Amino acid sequence: MTKQSVLIDGSQFLSKTATGIGSYGRTLTGALKTSGFDVTVLYGRHVTKTRDQSPQSLAVQVFGSESPPERRLVRAIRHAPFLIRSTFGLAGSIRPDQVLTDGVDLSAFEPALPSVDNILNAPRIYERAHLYFTTRERLLQVDVPKNIGFAHWTGPMAVKARGIPNLYTLHDLIPLQFPYFIVDRGALSYRLHTRIAKEADHIITVSEASKRHIMDILKISEDRVSVTYQPAPSLTPLEQPEAERLVESIYGAQPGQYALFLGAIEPKKNIKRLIEAFLMANTGIPLLMAGPEGWLNKEEMALIEAVTTHQSLVRHLGYLPRRHITALLQCARFFVFPSIYEGFGLPVLEALKLGTPVLTSNTSSLPEVAGDAAVLVNPLNITQLTKGIRALANDADLRSELALRGPKQAAKFSEEIYLHRLMEAYRRAGVALPQAIDRLSAGGMAARAAE
Repeated sequence: MTKQSVLIDGSQFLSKTATGIGSYGRTLTGALKTSGFDVTVLYGRHVTKTRDQSPQSLAVQVFGSESPPERRLVRAIRHAPFLIRSTFGLAGSIRPDQVLTDGVDLSAFEPALPSVDNILNAPRIYERAHLYFTTRERLLQVDVPKNIGFAHWTGPMAVKARGIPNLYTLHDLIPLQFPYFIVDRGALSYRLHTRIAKEADHIITVSEASKRHIMDILKISEDRVSVTYQPAPSLTPLEQPEAERLVESIYGAQPGQYALFLGAIEPKKNIKRLIEAFLMANTGIPLLMAGPEGWLNKEEMALIEAVTTHQSLVRHLGYLPRRHITALLQCARFFVFPSIYEGFGLPVLEALKLGTPVLTSNTSSLPEVAGDAAVLVNPLNITQLTKGIRALANDADLRSELALRGPKQAAKFSEEIYLHRLMEAYRRAGVALPQAIDRLSAGGMAARAAE
């Protein structure tokens, strides 16, 4: 019997700084492989086609170093033919090319690429889908091979596989709830989310908080939305002496003598309040911040630079390899993550799993993830935030208690439980499950997921 194949977008897999959605896509792909599905990934890399083009030569371009960003005028000229066809309704679907990786060694690619069975590429498909939706208010359709049974898009993308069920993961509705946290022209995000809500065969989300907002704001019935959460990441802790040497030699930080924040520098992460509260708490230790520069962060970056210049109490380390992040988490006195809104909050779960004491917000999904294993505060209340930071910095007994609770809380988000929830969501969407996982899902995993 031929395995059913599922189409997954690879929109974030090739990015060197992919964060939340990239991690989600990797986790999802691994779960699908474990479940017995064949997985086909769809990339959107620009390639130069020739008359004698082969699937192998496509691979060299797809996985080669990305070209520098194009200037706006150059990008407009490149997309002009597609936009013209779109305007007249002549570009409603795209047929991807097969990519074969024979002879291309992807083992050293960072971040590591997920294991898949088949690879497709449609040049700039995600950019073009965005343009198509802007001009036509429709999702760009993709013609996929016949063996693909359904598509699971890892975010709100303006694409739709033709003739098969389409499932979309909506992690949150931040563009609709907090429009001042993003750059959006003409309420495009609102229109796209509304269109997906109408056309999706099923919506998957990652917390009960996000589910409530999706149902309330997009007016979707409960039977069309499933919560799968996310599993605790498969972190490989370093030997403690090795972690300490890494932290000291590379970052000049003393183990146990710093607090850590992980995340992009963007409005929802509440960076300005975090820095103010941290300085007010007067802990005597620095705050290390690891993560890429995001968007709308001019004030935040200026504040970080000013504090770094005058007091050296806040340091932005930029985007770091996973191994370094793990070492920094292991050696931190505590982890602080007072985000204003999160669809899930994976960094909190990472810290809990490693037994690092956590301070996070009492809003959105974060109480679901942290449970009673973290200090919870109102992220908009600087006084509460300051007290929480001071408590974690100074109370060794509190830190010891949270270090014990963290791994127990993280165990509630195991890969096995995630797999069961994912298969239940697929079953609700009418997707046929592989026989082995269908039997397993109906048995022991169901009982454990209900715990």
